[in-house]
Formats: sequence, C-alpha cells, structure tokens
Amino acid sequence: MDMTQLRWLLFFYSIPATPVKNRVKVWRKLIKTGAVQLKGGVYILPYGEEHQETLQWMLAELPGLKGEGLLVKTESIEPLQQQEIIALFNEQRRPEYQEIAKKIDEFSGRIRNLRKGGKDRKSTSLFRQYEKIHADFQAVQHRDFFQSEFGLNLTAQISALRTQLEELSAVEKGPKSTVLPNGRRIKNFSGLTWLTRKRPFVDRMASAWLIRRFIDNQATFAFRDEADLKDLNRDREVSYDVRNGDFTHIDDLCTFEVLIKSFGLEEKGLAYLAGIIHDIDIKDGKFAAPEARVIEMIIKGIRNRALTDSETLEQGMAIFEALYLSITEKP
Repeated sequence: MDMTQLRWLLFFYSIPATPVKNRVKVWRKLIKTGAVQLKGGVYILPYGEEHQETLQWMLAELPGLKGEGLLVKTESIEPLQQQEIIALFNEQRRPEYQEIAKKIDEFSGRIRNLRKGGKDRKSTSLFRQYEKIHADFQAVQHRDFFQSEFGLNLTAQISALRTQLEELSAVEKGPKSTVLPNGRRIKNFSGLTWLTRKRPFVDRMASAWLIRRFIDNQATFAFRDEADLKDLNRDREVSYDVRNGDFTHIDDLCTFEVLIKSFGLEEKGLAYLAGIIHDIDIKDGKFAAPEARVIEMIIKGIRNRALTDSETLEQGMAIFEALYLSITEKP
C-alpha cells in the first residue's frame, strides 16, 4: 500500500442533544459507512468518490435536524501517522469480525454434529444459514478498507465452511443419477418445450428461469389448460408445475425446489433463492425469508399488467435473474 497516495475525509458535525433520535440517526449512518470517530463529533473515512458523496448527503440533511457540519479532504492528520490511522480502522472492525467468528464456530459445531449422525437440520437448511453468515461477513468486509488481519483470517474460515457444507451435501445425496424418477434421462433435456398452466405466478416464473439458466438453455415455454396437458409429445415436450406433471410439488416442496433436487443443482445462491420462492408459494413460513413479501408484491404487479402469458413469464424470469445476481454478487 502506497501511503503517499492516501487521502482522508474529515466529517465535523454538531446537533442538539434532544431529541435523541436525531443524534442516533446520524451516528448510525456514520457507523454504517465504516467511519471512525476521532474525537467528539469528528469522524474520518478514507477518501473516495462514494464516501464523499455519502457524507455530502449527510451534510445536506443536518440543517433539517437543526444541526450543522463541515466536510474536509486532507492528506494528513497531525500528529497521527498514516499507519496509526489505518490501525484505528482495523481495530474498529475487530469486534464485528469477532461476532461473525462466534457464529462460524457455532455453525461448525452443527456440521460436526451432522457428520456424527446427530439429529440436526439437513444440509439444505444449513446452506441458508451459511448464506446469512456469509452476507453478514460481506457487509463487514465492505467496511474493511485496509484488509485487516481479522478479515483475512475469516475469509479462509468462510471458504472452509462452504467446502464442508458441499461435502456434507454430497454425502447426503449420494452419487447423482443420470435417470430421473419419471424415466427420462438428464442428457435428453435440451431444446424442449416446457408446458405449464396459464396465468404464471411465482413458482412457474422462478422455475422457468431455473430451467433456462441451468437445465435447458434452449427451452421454450407454452401454456395450456390442465385438461390439455395429459397427452404430451414425450420427445419434445415436458410439463411443470401442474398436477401429475413431470416436475411439480412433492410433499411440502414447491416445483422450484423439486427441479433443484431432481437435477442435483448446487450452484451458489440457489438454496437461498429457493427459500424465498418456497415462502411465497407455499406460505408456511418455513424459511422466514425477509425478502418474500416484497418479491411477491413485485410479481403480483407484473401479473396484473395487460400482458400475454409469455410476456408475463419473461418479465418474471428477469426479476429472478436480477435477484440471483444480487444474492451471488462478489464482495
């Protein structure tokens, strides 16, 4: 790291002691940015366009809270040396990383328990817990401007945890079969017409996205009344999310989950996405996905537009592509 290139942003502010909620509001925003408190109402961040814009917006909000502030860009902060300032940032990340380290230790204990045959959740549920820990880690990592030693150590632990989960999942599933329960071979799912019910909603939209993204990238989709889905051209057609279809609900699994299991899909983020779709479609609160309500509202909005079924499906698929990319986005 070239210390001569480092610049800093100093944020000075003052705000009335009451109401307390105003002071807390400003403090929370500063903490969320990763700013370090130097003294009183003085905070510091490494210089960058994103940080500068964030602090400028906060500066603009202060008069509305009966406060005032000042933003200064500087190359040095006497008498502190650059390394001493960096140490302040690294030290502020320490307790945040320590909290995540505790979660990793607890989670590792659950995996060990499963390996010993203990009665715990299966790896499919554990993947969702892992994604939550990983998301918390990424949030802290985003504020770890100087790649502290604590963060680097946890990066290795997070990676090892993912490997352990994948190994556990492989043991549970056993060797993958090339033949599906309905007798069709996985290699034959290419360039097919996937048939489903009219008026597509969340499970059909998400399943169509999954099919084209990971199973049959040449797939086309068509819609029929369920009564017309009994006699299919088995060489070119396959049904999904219909009663007695090739791929549909099994027990408490929605069609999206059934497709993942049927094709042994293990791509990053799919387990997390499956939890959201399950909660919207099955409505049993199994995964308590916080995103479910908002995604459902968006999907309802798409379906309520004056679109054809094909247009509705394509717009829904675009939503799930964007959601998947946000889940799997690298830090």
